[in-house]
Amino acid sequence: MNEIEKIESAKMIGIGEDGIKILDSISDKIVHNMDLEKITVNQDVDKDYVRELLDGVDVLFLTYNSEDKKSLQIVNAIGYMADERRVLSVGLDSAKKENKDDVNLNREFKINDENTDTLLNVMNMLLDSISDFCMINIDLSDLKETLCAEKGIKYSCGEFAKSVNNDEIVNSLLENTIESGEEFVGKKQVILVEMDSNYCEEEKMLIILNDLLMKIQDSNKESYETIFSLYIREKSQEKIKIGLVCN
Repeated sequence: MNEIEKIESAKMIGIGEDGIKILDSISDKIVHNMDLEKITVNQDVDKDYVRELLDGVDVLFLTYNSEDKKSLQIVNAIGYMADERRVLSVGLDSAKKENKDDVNLNREFKINDENTDTLLNVMNMLLDSISDFCMINIDLSDLKETLCAEKGIKYSCGEFAKSVNNDEIVNSLLENTIESGEEFVGKKQVILVEMDSNYCEEEKMLIILNDLLMKIQDSNKESYETIFSLYIREKSQEKIKIGLVCN
């Protein structure tokens, strides 16, 4: 499998000065998974331009600062057309203040120095989970159902050496969960698993995966409907990476 193979259905657009700065600062961590675009507030963003931006896109990420009202207008214009085309749209807002204006996106996250690495890891894992290269992949509709819930989202991610047992993995994931929002519907949980190809013998992969899934589900306070993915990396570091997304 080619490690730099790009998932053609994803795109990230940096909007306005702050949005472009965010995009530039994270581009090396996400460029392998999506196409990148930049829009300044002085550009003419008409329907034909947006239509061209969205051609062939299934998942759209927008970076911006919601305190910049011109940028927010562009975000909403793109979000409106993304909704018309049933494109999953996710906003990454760098504003420190809570945005009280309506944003025409399926999901909005705050992005800052504290959560950037976790958020990007989860984003990349979500894209990998719907790709054809994923051994056990999930459907885009399940991803939409999870992220498009009306209430908040919880997410977590961690990479662990072979010496770390599943109980320790689950405890670490739960202790480091980040909450986006204050209320949660407690309906759906996505468990994203990436294994290095030499993490264990091939015949033991599903056994280890099943044990991990059971421990995560047993630790939940909510009765989630759980879906999962398994991606095998052609690496030899004997590590496993787990991502959790819950609504």
